Amino acid sequence: RTLLFDIHQGRWDDDLLRLLRVPGSMLPEVRPSSGVIGTATVAGLAGIAIAGIAGDQQAALYGQACHGAGMAKNTYGTGCFLLMNTGSAPVASRHRLLGTVGWGLQSANTAGTALTYTLEGSVFVGGAVVQWLRDGLGLIERSADVEPLAASVPDTGGVMCVPAFRS
Repeated sequence: RTLLFDIHQGRWDDDLLRLLRVPGSMLPEVRPSSGVIGTATVAGLAGIAIAGIAGDQQAALYGQACHGAGMAKNTYGTGCFLLMNTGSAPVASRHRLLGTVGWGLQSANTAGTALTYTLEGSVFVGGAVVQWLRDGLGLIERSADVEPLAASVPDTGGVMCVPAFRS
């Protein structure tokens, strides 16, 4: 997400736009996650609504049916992400998690959009470190080789790997 967006008001932050000299006209119109973004113009699909937009982690939270406050999901891949639904109000984290919008659903019965908020914890280098062991260092041939390698020692001997890599 961009920090130019005011998650409390559900719109671009006028003060930040002014401070950073970003013309609001350069930014897209804010739409709900379930809103119509446009219509297709390609032959055979012309006129079909293009609707629904969500970041991958927010989509995973919604898709895994974490629709109620307090419900959470973890996903593991290149990175590892924990998102917890905090309901209709943003929650300030005491543990440096990111408070953000999970989704905005536009109701057919109201003019407004109901926002659902989340707390997000991110580890951006998760599975990517296994790829680095394989492709960068050549320590393993296949990603699956990392588990038997880790299981081959009784403990880490105090050694930790902090994946803070630059490409």
